[in-house]
Amino acid sequence: MNETLTRALSGFVYVAILITAIYTSQTAFAILFLIFASISLWEFNKLSKINPLISFITLIAIAFLTYISLKDNNETRTNSFIILASITLITHVILTYKLFKLKAINNTLGLFKTILPISYLLIPFALLVLIPSIINNKYNPNIIFGILVIIWSNDTFAYLVGRKFGKYKLFEKVSPKKTIEGFLGGLFFGMIAAVIIANTTISLPIIQWLILSIIIAFSGAIGDLVASKFKREANIKDSSNLIPGHGGFLDRLDSLIFVSSFVYLYLQILNYVS
Repeated sequence: MNETLTRALSGFVYVAILITAIYTSQTAFAILFLIFASISLWEFNKLSKINPLISFITLIAIAFLTYISLKDNNETRTNSFIILASITLITHVILTYKLFKLKAINNTLGLFKTILPISYLLIPFALLVLIPSIINNKYNPNIIFGILVIIWSNDTFAYLVGRKFGKYKLFEKVSPKKTIEGFLGGLFFGMIAAVIIANTTISLPIIQWLILSIIIAFSGAIGDLVASKFKREANIKDSSNLIPGHGGFLDRLDSLIFVSSFVYLYLQILNYVS
């Protein structure tokens, strides 16, 4: 089968399954992301050569805590996840520092590397499951759908604009094909997507979607670069070949994973203020 057609078909199936789960129920969405988290964890441990035992034990514990929070949320559990989101945020800051300082990630020793699959991967998946339920403590599928649409718009137009107009490299030593023009194009069309979402769904005011689109553009771009750095250090192109034409689940979800803590904490602040 033609590679472009294979990529298009597998991408369509992936998006269709994701959207169906999101709008079927909160439980269906949570189960799908548990599956995504398990596969992504396997891919990450393989490329980073980290012992998977602690990671998979933590996966079960975080999944259970997330399940309880979805069924019966309270202030204590919310505060627990705010702390976990803050830990993930700190991890992302450290990874960003290592990215721009061109320091190796996979060679990191000690506690940081041991907890990396947890703070970089597992907690973000839990946060993504909880994000649609933050505002008014009620599940709103339009919120996570809108975040996905902004990310997809950002990625698509960053590629198209970069390919057509890109001249200045964004971070050539880590990702040679990404350009500043592509990033700005992705940011612009991500904001357009945010305006459309605000006007076509019952979710958040337009100003909040615009702020989210900016948060997503910057954190998503850094997340993509960090994931590229992981793979470059492991000397691999894709995290796996489970999604034909696209690579692995980690390849498809790297931006979303990095975005999670920023969006989660922003929405918690928004919910508290309102």
